[in-house]
Amino acid sequence: MPHFDRFDICEAHAVLEWDYNLGGWLHERPSNQRRREATAIQLIRMQFKPRPDLSYETLTENGKEIYDELVMKYKLPKE
Repeated sequence: MPHFDRFDICEAHAVLEWDYNLGGWLHERPSNQRRREATAIQLIRMQFKPRPDLSYETLTENGKEIYDELVMKYKLPKE
């Protein structure tokens, strides 16, 4: 089970949206539906700035676990 590191969570959510967005946002994420906005907008409000090389491969092991759990939670196809 992943631990809740804020940075890992933000990175995992950013990569997840990049990988699975439809029209610029991840429709399966409930807070995106409520706000009618992308995860990226919410991350900007938190002053999160993704590093240029950010991808699934560059996530920490914890970040990968968070990402994988989100894929299962939102019932997204495995890539």
